[in-house]
Amino acid sequence: MKIAYAGFDLLYPCLEALERAGCTVERVFTYPTDNVYEFNRQVVSFAEKRGIPWTDRRITSQDLQRLWEGGCQALFSAGYLYRIPVDTPLRCVNVHPALLPVGRGPWPMPCTILRGLTESGVTLHKVAAGFDTGDILLQEAFPVTQRDTLETLTETIRTVAPRLAAACAADLDRLWASAVPQGAGEYWPEPGEEEMVITPEDSARRADRVARAFAGYGFVYRGGGEEQRILRGEVRFASHTTRPGTMRVEGGVPMYALRGGWLRIFQWA
Repeated sequence: MKIAYAGFDLLYPCLEALERAGCTVERVFTYPTDNVYEFNRQVVSFAEKRGIPWTDRRITSQDLQRLWEGGCQALFSAGYLYRIPVDTPLRCVNVHPALLPVGRGPWPMPCTILRGLTESGVTLHKVAAGFDTGDILLQEAFPVTQRDTLETLTETIRTVAPRLAAACAADLDRLWASAVPQGAGEYWPEPGEEEMVITPEDSARRADRVARAFAGYGFVYRGGGEEQRILRGEVRFASHTTRPGTMRVEGGVPMYALRGGWLRIFQWA
C-alpha cells in the first residue's frame, strides 16, 4: 500500500513499523522542531536515506489531492502538530496517545498522570474536522501505575502504537468501513506552567504527580524566592516535623521537605 506519513520523532517507531508492514512511503511531512524537547531528526533521516520527498511546512489540501491522484492510498499521522485538511478523498489516519474519546488534546500523557488515572491507551482514528474526534479504527488500553512517569508512559506508547499502526495498514479497508463513532468525549488542554510547579507548601501527593508527569521534560521547584528547573526527581512519602522548604542532602541526593514527604532531586535541567 502506498502511504504518506506525518509526524516527528516521538512516535517515529510507527513509521518504521509501517514500512515493515509492506507500506511504500511516498512522502513524509514533519514540522520545525527545536531539537531540545522535540525532534524530527529520525523522521527526516528516514526520508533522506530512501530518497523520499519530505517537508516541514504545513500539509495542504493540494498536497493531499496530488497524493491521491498519484495512487497514494492513505496518510498516517503520528504526533503531527498541524491540522490536517479533511476536504480530501485520501483516507487520513491519526495515532493518538490516549484512550479516546477521553484525553483529546495535544499532550495527554502528563495529563493522565496529573489526573491520577489508572488506565490509558493508544487510539487510531479517522482524521476529522475536530481534533481527535474522528471515528475509531483501532484501540488498545494499558494500565497506568502510581510509579509510571512521563518517560515510562511514553515508552509504553512507543511500543503499542507501532503495532496498531501496522495492524491498521494491513486491514485498512475493513477497519475504515467499520469504524466506530466516538460520541461525547473529554478534551484536555496542554498543561500550563503553573501545573509544572512544586512548592514547599504542596502535599507530597500532588508533588509526586507533578514530578512523574514531567519526568524527562522538566518541572519547577519554587521556594525561598527562587525557581529551579528539575529534569528528574521523585517524591518520598514520609511523616516528619521538618519545616517545608528545608533542604538537606542524603546519600549525595539533595532533597526538599514537603508536607508529608520529601522531593528528591536526581537531575537538574
